Amino acid sequence: MSLPLPGVLAEIAAVTDEATALRIAMHVGGLQKVYFPAQVGDDHWLIGLVGRQAAEAICAHFAVDGRGQRLDIPLAGGGTYQQMRRTIARRVHELDQAGASSREIARQVGLSQRRVHAHRAAHRGHRDKKQGELF
Repeated sequence: MSLPLPGVLAEIAAVTDEATALRIAMHVGGLQKVYFPAQVGDDHWLIGLVGRQAAEAICAHFAVDGRGQRLDIPLAGGGTYQQMRRTIARRVHELDQAGASSREIARQVGLSQRRVHAHRAAHRGHRDKKQGELF
């Protein structure tokens, strides 16, 4: 995991992936405590948001002695929408520089491939500031 996710979101990303943690943060981040049951039911909001497999993994991870828990879900990326957008853009750029396909970047970060292509187009021709000049 390479996004600096706070607390509970880092745990969710470790159990599932970054995209799932960010999706949960966008949906319920910053609200009062959110209940995660020990056994997720068919009509639970988490299944609709992240899918059954991820929902079951998250709920099992946070269950204590077979009981669900109420957790504070922080806002992703430090708290503001702009910070979250910058964090996602930075991650897209990192994966792009590492040679990942647009499909893989979209899957890992939780964006559409179209958004990944738009990011690439916006940054095409901009050199990495960490790199020296050859000419």
